[in-house]
Amino acid sequence: MTSSLPNLSLYAIPAYWLLCLVPHNYAIAIISRANNGHWDNTNPRSTLWASKLKSSTPATTFARYERAEAAMKNGFENLPIFIGAILAGNMARLDSGTMNGFVASYLAMRVVYTVVYVAVTRNSWSFARTAVWGVSTLLCMGVYVKSGLALNSA
Repeated sequence: MTSSLPNLSLYAIPAYWLLCLVPHNYAIAIISRANNGHWDNTNPRSTLWASKLKSSTPATTFARYERAEAAMKNGFENLPIFIGAILAGNMARLDSGTMNGFVASYLAMRVVYTVVYVAVTRNSWSFARTAVWGVSTLLCMGVYVKSGLALNSA
């Protein structure tokens, strides 16, 4: 099926990559602000640096920093499933409307996921993050299934 809409799905890959960097930049900004503008970029993943930050930063700020970093890592962990869905959908020649709708929905879900991950501090609300992650993953699975069906009917 063809559509008169341009297929924007491949552009969503760099958009998603940039979206993954947002919480990391936010984490650096809040931790630097809490440490008189200091950020040591020589080995930011070292346990020594994390220990220093933990001892020099208010607990709530450090926890928000950790959640922002975790949101960034989760984004990159989910990048392959998103790219795979885009490639599968394009290989199966799913119409532009389907692909554009998928990437717009997925990116929106990831924005919500990131905000919830960074902002939520109560365990009872953290399950909202899990639900958003589940929906975004199901969006990818839906594209895989549609792609399989399209390829099998061709």
